Amino acid sequence: MVKETTTGMNAEETVRRIFREALRAVDPSLIVRGCADEIRSHYSNGNFSELVVTGFGKASYRMAASIEEALGTDMISRGIVVTKYGHIEDRPAGGLKKIRACEAGHPIPDENGLKAAGEIMNLLRDTDDRTLILCLVSGGGSALFVSPYNGITLHEKQEITDLLLRAGADITELNAVRKHISAVKGGRLAEIAYPAGIISLMISDVIGDKLDVIASGPTVPDTSTYQDALDVINKFNLAGRAPATVMDVLNRGRAGDLPETPKEDNPIFGRVRNTVIGSNRTALEAAAREALSLGLDTEIISYELKGEARDAGKRLAEKAMEHSGPC
Repeated sequence: MVKETTTGMNAEETVRRIFREALRAVDPSLIVRGCADEIRSHYSNGNFSELVVTGFGKASYRMAASIEEALGTDMISRGIVVTKYGHIEDRPAGGLKKIRACEAGHPIPDENGLKAAGEIMNLLRDTDDRTLILCLVSGGGSALFVSPYNGITLHEKQEITDLLLRAGADITELNAVRKHISAVKGGRLAEIAYPAGIISLMISDVIGDKLDVIASGPTVPDTSTYQDALDVINKFNLAGRAPATVMDVLNRGRAGDLPETPKEDNPIFGRVRNTVIGSNRTALEAAAREALSLGLDTEIISYELKGEARDAGKRLAEKAMEHSGPC
């Protein structure tokens, strides 16, 4: 919270400089490039013979381009990433060399997302214990990486996603349902890739940075259950409007007739590393450091601001006025 300005810059210049620093701290290209040495070390020490790259999310293309540049195409064997329409950038070097990029629908999944997920699943099934999989995950991954559970159609997955969004379900609630009607979410991608090694680098768009909520945690032990998913459906009174196949899968899962999503004690996670490399916290702390370097009295009010934007804006304005002092 700014109390006084001692930099000689006017207020607009000061705010812009702080804002730019916050964005730079979570720039997908920069933060992924900073992980290159760790990836090289893990690859060498783990006696791996090939590196496969996959990813899903709105930032996955930029993450993939950066890792190709940082590691070099000789180290990467092959890969596929899926991002949102319009997010594949023109690059001077002619685009990706070893990693193929696809575009798909967000926030409602579509046929391209379904196709890309199938290709990623086939790619990871064609690996073994000498393969290191680098998984690049960012916001939007839940919608872009879509593979409905057996018996559920893409249209039905779209329908329940739309119902939950319109009802006001938050990201944790939405993803609890998504994970339990998916063949890849809630740790199930790690199950498909086993026994390969996995490093998942995550840019979080989730308050609190819960690993199993970010993109619905395809490589993360799931903390939610079929019962949790049904509780979300019931909370928003959607049981009578949700597709019958979705309700059938959730009810059969709760009854124990279908396997739960993989949990923490599952051996498939023995060779999996999940790391948040960028988040709201990262951006806020970078902004605070820049403000302090400019001589400003600085306070981070909250890392977990929730609610309607108009209400949150009002609270922040009131807080700013409390600290602004006399004009």
